[in-house]
Formats: sequence, C-alpha cells, structure tokens
Amino acid sequence: MAPNLHCYHSSPPFISLHSYPLVLRSHAPYPTSKHCSNSLKFLSIRCSANSNNQLTLRTCRNCKSQFDPSLNHPRACRFHTAHFGGETKRKFESVHLGGTMDTPDSGKVFQYWHCCGSEDPFDPGCTASPHSSYDDD
Repeated sequence: MAPNLHCYHSSPPFISLHSYPLVLRSHAPYPTSKHCSNSLKFLSIRCSANSNNQLTLRTCRNCKSQFDPSLNHPRACRFHTAHFGGETKRKFESVHLGGTMDTPDSGKVFQYWHCCGSEDPFDPGCTASPHSSYDDD
C-alpha cells in the first residue's frame, strides 16, 4: 500500500511532493480542492501508511511542545538539562589596600543556562533527543 500524503494548513513554508497520491485535509471552514492552490501559503506534509486519518498529538515532557509520535526521530527535541539562572559578581576585599577593590563588573547579575553556559534565555537547547511523552512510562 502506498503511503498517503496529507496536506495541512500550517508552517513551515516548504513542500516536497513525489509520486504519491495527494489527499488534502483542511482544518479551515472553507472547502479545498484536490490540488494545492495559490491561496495555501504554508503547507506541511504528513506521511502515514494507515487509513486512519485521526492525528494524535502528545506533549513532550522535555521541551513542552506537541508532537506526532509517528514522526518522532532521535534529534527531534532540543532542550536544556539545567535551569536558567544567574549569579552576582562579588566585590573583593583587599587586605593590602584596606577596603573594597573596584573590580570590573562587580555587583552585576549575570544570567545563563547552568548546563551549557549560554547567556541567551531563548536558546533552543544544548541537548538533542527524541521527544518523550508524559504517556511514555
């Protein structure tokens, strides 16, 4: 049995079609034709060999995003293994000068991911693995 390609209205903005039968499934309130029209700007392809057209999404316990278990692969999930936090650079006491030294960046708070040291709070993650569902126990 040849796999069916299901066309959904979603991102990313690319499409790659091969010689498979194309079946459009619209989540929009308007009808669609059997061909992808120019009004569909963002398409994604989901391949499945079964005739059951119901899509079951699960939530990943690492990255908290929803995923399709049939499309899960070894590097599908990106996450950090530790928390994003910070520390304050301390001022140093000088025995020789008799007081607090004027050290650079003293008193400033530096925030970073404690697992990899990245200072970007929106960094996608330093660890890659398959998605892990809350149902996988």
